[in-house]
Amino acid sequence: KDIKPVSAWLNVSLDAVTSIDKKHTTFWDRIWSTFHNDKKFNRSKDSLNSRWSTIQRETNKFCGYLAQIENRNESDKTEHDKNNDAKTMYKSNNKNAFQLEHCWRILRNEAKWLNLRDNVKVHTRQPATQSCHTFASSINLSEDNNDMNSGETLERPIGKKAEKEKLMKRKNCDDMVPILSSQLDEIKEEKRRMHEEEKEKMHIALEERRELMHIASEEQRELIRIKKEKNEVEKKKLEVEIMMKDTRTTYPKQKEYIHLHRLEILKRLRSKFPS
Repeated sequence: KDIKPVSAWLNVSLDAVTSIDKKHTTFWDRIWSTFHNDKKFNRSKDSLNSRWSTIQRETNKFCGYLAQIENRNESDKTEHDKNNDAKTMYKSNNKNAFQLEHCWRILRNEAKWLNLRDNVKVHTRQPATQSCHTFASSINLSEDNNDMNSGETLERPIGKKAEKEKLMKRKNCDDMVPILSSQLDEIKEEKRRMHEEEKEKMHIALEERRELMHIASEEQRELIRIKKEKNEVEKKKLEVEIMMKDTRTTYPKQKEYIHLHRLEILKRLRSKFPS
């Protein structure tokens, strides 16, 4: 039954255009009208206002306790553990269990309650001079405070001025997009150019290496050719000496050796230059 008034309050309060500068009576007329869009419910404006004040006050208390728990920075605690610790703190200070968790789950991410938790965290970082109950009480909302009940709190959703600032920031961000995009394109182009230059350097180095290998190979072949020619010259010179050798004073065996070599030389020459 509490979900409906909470939803009605959010629908009216979060209307940044129409809810700003509205009087308390007008504000709750709109909440009551929103609430009664569902024909199954029938509550007076005073009753609705009173119930909302209770929800708001107790939810604020729970938020205050939860903020203090979170400010302990207990890394071994899960979100579920912290919520349970906050419930325990609530029950210890209020003598009864927290009954509005279903409402808190709807409201906890709204600007009002987020700011509330941040404010408590700032206070609890300072030297402790108050009890946990005092901290929670200091953030309660009075049921008779018309500004609070009308939704005109410090933590209300953004109004026209804030909306304008938000739009200006968004516009500035939008203006930065093409600049950043252009810079990114330039960086990509520079990287591509450097990559191409590196590839070209590697290609040139490879070609130079191939050329050097080719030159070395040519030089090696030339050395082989020269050596071969030199061997041929030496061989011919030796053959000439054998052919022209005077064997009249040589021993028979030497004479026979020279004779056989002469026959071999003649045979090779005849095959090379047939008549």
